[in-house]
Amino acid sequence: MAWFGMRPARSRGAFAIRSSVALCGLLAIAIALLGKAQASIFDSARAKLSDITAPALLEVRAPLVALENWIESLGMVFSVYQENLDLKRENAELRRWQDVALSLENRVRRYEQLLNSVPEEIMPSITARVIGESNRPFVKTMILNAGTEHGVRKGLAVADDRGLIGRIYLTGERTSWVILLTDLSSRVPVMIESSQRRAILSGDNTPTPVLDLDLAGGTATPGTARPGDRVLSTGDGGLLPAGLPVGVVVEDGNALRVSLFAASAGDYVRVLDYGVPPLPSAAGSSAPASLGLRPTTPGRATSSVAVSTTLSPPKPAVSAPAPAPAEVN
Repeated sequence: MAWFGMRPARSRGAFAIRSSVALCGLLAIAIALLGKAQASIFDSARAKLSDITAPALLEVRAPLVALENWIESLGMVFSVYQENLDLKRENAELRRWQDVALSLENRVRRYEQLLNSVPEEIMPSITARVIGESNRPFVKTMILNAGTEHGVRKGLAVADDRGLIGRIYLTGERTSWVILLTDLSSRVPVMIESSQRRAILSGDNTPTPVLDLDLAGGTATPGTARPGDRVLSTGDGGLLPAGLPVGVVVEDGNALRVSLFAASAGDYVRVLDYGVPPLPSAAGSSAPASLGLRPTTPGRATSSVAVSTTLSPPKPAVSAPAPAPAEVN
């Protein structure tokens, strides 16, 4: 009798559970439909709930963050030890190369003294700060806080401690714009250090400009440029000073590109005050007379130059009369 008396109670409990589950399901469906229809109400409620629970979440998250940092610090112990070993190895290698560089520098100095060569002049420079960059789809430029008031002129080279960055193409009184080597309109004469081969560095709005060997003339051989060769600037045309490091040669399929040393400029750069020295002023007026150079006056409508020089063949020398033969008695 007791067993049969407990059975209706269990049936009522199971029915209550099933009813609760069904009620929760219906409530969830109603909330989902209401959320689709009135999304703003739920968004505001969610925002208020997050504002209320934010302090509690921060308190709960604090020990978790501390535990995570502690676990990362344990892993950094081994990484710092390995980095220390690598730095010691690199430091020893750099000291060896420093000794080689110092010995080569002394040797070159002695050779220059023996040859009585003219030392290279120290190029003056202007230190400027980068105050803006423009990376539009077809323009890669940089803005400096130095202009004509500080001696910046159009065409000057811009570099940093790593290498060449670009050149000045627009100047104001207090600002100047730099066209980068990666710009689509940038064309710079360069030289491959290993083979002394001239080339043209052409920007195409990618981080690695194209190295064009055909535009510079001559025949390109397989040994002309190899991956890893250093690329330097040349003084061809007086556009840039010679010997500035630019980058290294890299392969891109069948094309050769240059990975720039100064791929991204820092806060400060140097504007190199470089210019081709003018021709001597007395060179045009001191033409040797033995070459037959004489000033002439051009025609009225043919030229606007006041004085020009033309090459006239030298006149043949007049031979002296031969002496009369002496009479023999």
